[in-house]
Amino acid sequence: MLNILKSLIAIVTLGCFLTACGSSNNPPPAPTAEVATATRSSNSESRELIIWGGDPLIKAEFEKKYPDIKVTMVDKGWDQELYQNLINAIQLGTPPDLVIGESYFQTLAAAGQVMPIDDVMADIKADLIPGTYKGAEYNGQVHGLAFFTGVFGLERNCDVIKQAGLDCDTPPTTWDELLTQVKTITEKGAGKYHGFSLQGPVGPTTGGIFRMSVFLNQADALICRNNCAEPFFNNPKTIPVLEFLRQLNQYTPPGLTTNREEGQVYTPLFEGKSAYQIAGSWHPKWAKDTGCKDCRYSTVPIPTGGHEAGVVVGNVIYAIPTQAQHPEWAKNWLKVMVSAAVQEQLFATSGRLPTTRSALTKLRPTVDSATQLFIDELLNNTSLAVLPQWKQEPLKTWKVYNDQVLMPVLTTKQPIQEIIEQAQVQAEKIGP
Repeated sequence: MLNILKSLIAIVTLGCFLTACGSSNNPPPAPTAEVATATRSSNSESRELIIWGGDPLIKAEFEKKYPDIKVTMVDKGWDQELYQNLINAIQLGTPPDLVIGESYFQTLAAAGQVMPIDDVMADIKADLIPGTYKGAEYNGQVHGLAFFTGVFGLERNCDVIKQAGLDCDTPPTTWDELLTQVKTITEKGAGKYHGFSLQGPVGPTTGGIFRMSVFLNQADALICRNNCAEPFFNNPKTIPVLEFLRQLNQYTPPGLTTNREEGQVYTPLFEGKSAYQIAGSWHPKWAKDTGCKDCRYSTVPIPTGGHEAGVVVGNVIYAIPTQAQHPEWAKNWLKVMVSAAVQEQLFATSGRLPTTRSALTKLRPTVDSATQLFIDELLNNTSLAVLPQWKQEPLKTWKVYNDQVLMPVLTTKQPIQEIIEQAQVQAEKIGP
């Protein structure tokens, strides 16, 4: 477990960075009217707000404002376990009043299983970073709000770069500049250090995909279509991106892209064995804690003809199941969650970034330049995206992308056109 994550609530682990949160995200069937009615009537007098997840910071502020409501926070796991538990509860008509997650809310919204919160959004929408709730948008309505968030940047170890005779004060701003530098650094290192740390297609389901998706979005090379619900792995625009990743992999420490431990992929840079890598907004503290004396940060280089783009990560969303016993209380929880009282304490208590523009703006002058970079990305990048939420069997679909696209791209010399065509065929075979 990464040191930076230890201060988070136990339920929000490194699994937060995965997007496929169940063995199948196919919409669960609605419970029978009899079951739902019986459940509601038996609990109609309850003064208890049940949350699968929750956070002590929000709870404390909520109880100040609503002292007559008991808040019960329940740990139902994360990822596959949480999603399956939620499906089971929905089928029985016994879901919680609120549930956390990162990437299955569009699917649930399509099935009518989480409610839109337009009334909650009315007064606060202008203050929210749009990319943070994009993963809960469906048919023009928002179905959940994020408590905290994160984005990516380019991290560099200046000690390594200087050893290679390069200027660390001017980081690369284009793909070509990055490739030129990592090639030089790798050659100068002669096995002692390398130019780039690239996370591959093993380990966490979408760990590598998250970072690579920044490059895909910069080149407008979507791997999804039909409202981003179906795979488009053979999009020809992805070919230059995959070629770029194949080149970067040549300058990655041996064995790194097939290392299943995500933490072990990124620590070599902190230890002076690598020069550059894609970093999340939690990396500055991680680097410092690991002993990097001169790690610095800049925006992710862009391709020729491309544009700035970002991907939110560690973006934990709260949503209200349609069958929630106390939807109005749940909406009040969301309002407290994004209030100044909570958002302005968030970074100090957990090291995570707020989701409101006002809290980010107030925080910016008080933090180091590295954290300011990530704050600026949230405040100014108008192209913050989320990973696709596949309509059918998301885990199986991501496995196809990992096994049939990324693995051969990074470990073989097979033409990329062939690779993506074969992967598309496999993806289209996946059914409910």
